[in-house]
Amino acid sequence: IPGVIAAGGAIVRGEKLGILSNLAIAVGRVRDGLAGFGGAPMSDSSQSMPLQAASSGAAEAELLRSGDALWGRGDYRGAVAYYLRLLQQRPEVAEYHWRLGVTYRCLGEFEAASFSIAEALRLNPNDARAHGEMSYLLTQSRRIPAAMEHVRRAVELAPADPEYAVALAVLLYEDHQNAAAWEIVDRLLAAGPATTSLAVLYSRMAPQRHCEVQALELTLRLLDSPVKRPAREQSTLHSTAAKLLDALGRYDQAFAQAAQGNRLLESKYDPARTERLVKDWTEYFTRATLRRLPRAAPQSRTPVFIVGMLRSGTPLLEQILSSHPAVYGAGEWHGVFDLWTSAVQRTPGVVNLTQCLDRLTLQDLEELADEYLTPLWAQKPDALRIVDKHPGNYMNLGLIAMLMPHAKIIHSRRDPLDTCLSCFMTDFAAHFDFRLSLSSCGHVYRHYQKIMAHWKEALDLEILDVDYESVVSDLESQARRLLEFVGLPWDPHCLDFHKTKRFVFSASSAQVRQPIYDKSVGRWRNYDQYLQLLRDAIAGK
Repeated sequence: IPGVIAAGGAIVRGEKLGILSNLAIAVGRVRDGLAGFGGAPMSDSSQSMPLQAASSGAAEAELLRSGDALWGRGDYRGAVAYYLRLLQQRPEVAEYHWRLGVTYRCLGEFEAASFSIAEALRLNPNDARAHGEMSYLLTQSRRIPAAMEHVRRAVELAPADPEYAVALAVLLYEDHQNAAAWEIVDRLLAAGPATTSLAVLYSRMAPQRHCEVQALELTLRLLDSPVKRPAREQSTLHSTAAKLLDALGRYDQAFAQAAQGNRLLESKYDPARTERLVKDWTEYFTRATLRRLPRAAPQSRTPVFIVGMLRSGTPLLEQILSSHPAVYGAGEWHGVFDLWTSAVQRTPGVVNLTQCLDRLTLQDLEELADEYLTPLWAQKPDALRIVDKHPGNYMNLGLIAMLMPHAKIIHSRRDPLDTCLSCFMTDFAAHFDFRLSLSSCGHVYRHYQKIMAHWKEALDLEILDVDYESVVSDLESQARRLLEFVGLPWDPHCLDFHKTKRFVFSASSAQVRQPIYDKSVGRWRNYDQYLQLLRDAIAGK
């Protein structure tokens, strides 16, 4: 999310990639770019890479120190190279497999991460950290029962570590087992001292008991404590305080907390790369180019994509559709992003993505489409429609048009000021560098608008614009529009979307549990005095 930036830009332009030349690293850098405007997916704020591990020689110790140093600086690609070299020398060390798995996960490469963590568990079945990490990875693939098993095992192996208990409570809460989640939270609050992860979870659950004030007091105590925390963790606490203050109507304090938290983090967002990537994509994906490129044949079932800016209302639209008995919501499925890896592997010798697309054959396209659709439909084989709501697929619509020309695209839109303000004030599970300043939020939004306008002109894909504000003001008519667009009959369950029990793994998971509300419409007015830089950036000034 939300586009092919970072190293993706370098590849489109045919520039050299990094210091590591093997294809796996090169493709990984493409995926970094696809994942989000200069930032890699991050672990939870409590996760850190321990720097102590037994090693049998000076050379091995130096490799470990170098890898951990790069990891600590956020250079996950560089860290991977050192951990792989360690495993070439010592494949029997579970610790190194765990390190590699955590690092792959921070890069968003969940399949590689799962393989490494599974190997760590094979070598050391009693490693609580590896069980905790596997639980997280299984959650990403929506295998919730298996994720529960691993996190429960982590709690058994490390009962004194509250982080595993919090992780279990998170899963229980997201799985609508609220009483069990509260039992753990209450026990941890009573036992003390509170951790950052506990404060974050408490703040998310607080509306159920109307205890936002108590959650805020806990968060502020942690912020005021003399304990030195990593910048990422401290930023999370500020963001948590901002969210609670906003809910309590203390808007000036909320903005101050959000801004302070964002200032703690280093932004690597590069506006020039954003502009270059959008330019490259709009110049390549023209109607003339698409006429000469092959396209895969339509499949028997229609894939549905919900795309748009972060915080534009995509989870709400997915929840409405998923309340229909014939629809399964797959969440933020990474499948399209993974196809770039496969596409590059099928075209050896290419130096940029446009060359790769030019060389793909009809057979390649149909096999790539099958590579995406087979695991997607396997999640719910009897569904008539499956929804992929990864917002960042708005940058992938050119590829989707080649692979799945019959796909239905639902474009979620929201007021630009509300959207960007929400990005600025949200602490995402992934680190999206653009959200750290209002000006970069506006810059991204302007180029998102540009690429979406281009797709509507250049592609033959069916695209339905749905405005968040219209859904809030007239839920039934918009729900009927959605179902008609995806070719399904009306079902009244879509109006009671908040009663649909499904695992929602996004920053909006709490919101889709509630009936429709309008308090987020025009939210920017509460912060109007702070938004001039945002207005200027959206306008291109």
